Amino acid sequence: MMLDIAAGTIVVHALRPDHFAVAERLIGRHGFFLQLKTLDALQLAIALELARDGLLDAFVVADKRLAEVASIEGLSVLNPESA
Repeated sequence: MMLDIAAGTIVVHALRPDHFAVAERLIGRHGFFLQLKTLDALQLAIALELARDGLLDAFVVADKRLAEVASIEGLSVLNPESA
């Protein structure tokens, strides 16, 4: 994985305060009925930002609940377990 990061194949994004605010809103919308968890909400907050900026083609996730929330939030979702 470190080689992938060094090669630029995987890009690491730092969490910022605005990501926490988006995650909080996502938990408010999806935490009760879809059991969206804190770390999943943070991951999704960054994915939503990347998609908005045209830097994300698809959100790859095997977690069915997170995939459902991502889809509801407008992301194209790929589940590697379904392929």
